[in-house]
Amino acid sequence: MEFVTFHVALGLDEAVHPNATLRHEEYLSMIDMMFASARLFHPVAKATVLTDMRTNLDGVAKEVNLVRLDIDCNKLMLERTNAQLRHVLNSSFTSPIVILDSDILLNDSLSPIFKNEFDVAVTWRANESMPINGGILMLNNIRPEITKRFFDRFAKVYREKYADKAAWFGDQFALRDCVGMSLANLAEKKMVEVDGCRILLLPCDVYNFSPENQYKEICSDLSGKTVLHFKGERKRLMSPFWKGWLKPRGSYLPWVQFNGWRERRCLRRQSAIEMQALNLSGDK
Repeated sequence: MEFVTFHVALGLDEAVHPNATLRHEEYLSMIDMMFASARLFHPVAKATVLTDMRTNLDGVAKEVNLVRLDIDCNKLMLERTNAQLRHVLNSSFTSPIVILDSDILLNDSLSPIFKNEFDVAVTWRANESMPINGGILMLNNIRPEITKRFFDRFAKVYREKYADKAAWFGDQFALRDCVGMSLANLAEKKMVEVDGCRILLLPCDVYNFSPENQYKEICSDLSGKTVLHFKGERKRLMSPFWKGWLKPRGSYLPWVQFNGWRERRCLRRQSAIEMQALNLSGDK
């Protein structure tokens, strides 16, 4: 598989996410962890970063394919969608493409998903206005032209209907329109065909899971959750989960296993401190 993410370093006068702001170096660390988690389960996976002409990505430790484009940072989500579209249209689709946010960790293999006969897989949640989360899109390589046509339509809907949301969230409105299903239907169906494109509907609870923003939520390995999405303030939980639970799965070296054990112990201690502070705050 090819795993593709998007990242640009924002200036102080450029768009910032309404939920959380991190330093550029912290995003590079997340990208490292995200690709490393993908390679745990897909060792020969290709890693690609879509970026602008100036962002320095030297801090990404693992080998990645850089695709540099002209990006207007004040229309960041629309520009991200356009960059993704260009990459998809230029792809030979010799393998499936997984497009994902940089604050995501794979917690299991995606191979079982690709045993299904589908063209595009999306993840849905119980959110009336934005039921399809744009954090992860899985593009199969069975019928590349159909997959490319879906993505072209998705980008076109974004440009034509949601240009006023070019900075943030417009991609999720466009995905909602492209899938075109109510929440009730999303919960009932596993697959829908739209303009000849077979869209696999995966629940966010398993394939795009966001734990609550508390340390106690990551004191287990979250088995059964295939994809973990550390959205917004949850980003603080991404590194300890990687160090405690995922990194030790990639090596039997005793010091790697010991460091994982030590990180898990630290997590339990942090969880207890956090819960005590929350209880004290509640008493007040």
